[in-house]
Amino acid sequence: MNEPEETGRLMNQQIMEDWISALDALNRQIKQWVADREQRGFLSVKEVPVTKYEEYLGSYQVKMLVLLSKNNHIDVCPVGRFALGAIGRVDFTNYKKSFPFLYSSRKGWVSLDSRKPLTETLFNELLDQLLDY
Repeated sequence: MNEPEETGRLMNQQIMEDWISALDALNRQIKQWVADREQRGFLSVKEVPVTKYEEYLGSYQVKMLVLLSKNNHIDVCPVGRFALGAIGRVDFTNYKKSFPFLYSSRKGWVSLDSRKPLTETLFNELLDQLLDY
């Protein structure tokens, strides 16, 4: 492998590691935000490994969060590292309605619909919409 190819491979490796780290941090944050609902028995939370493939990164493993209530199944589903206007994208979905979250190195996670930072309050508002839909 020549030097530019090796440099590109190492850069892509770093991009992938940063993306996986951002996803892991989001999952940890969401688990904290729903811990009260989980303790009261309104939700159960599972992490499910998924394999993603992206052109520049190849195949890689990430964890998807699955939030289960009595009447609903909601996923926090990683879409991809390369998203238009952002570093990456995750869909918060019950497969009837979805809320995309974009990741930015400056702003962190942002709700695409409202263009607001993803806070506990905003997350719980969106979660309630998905649970009711």
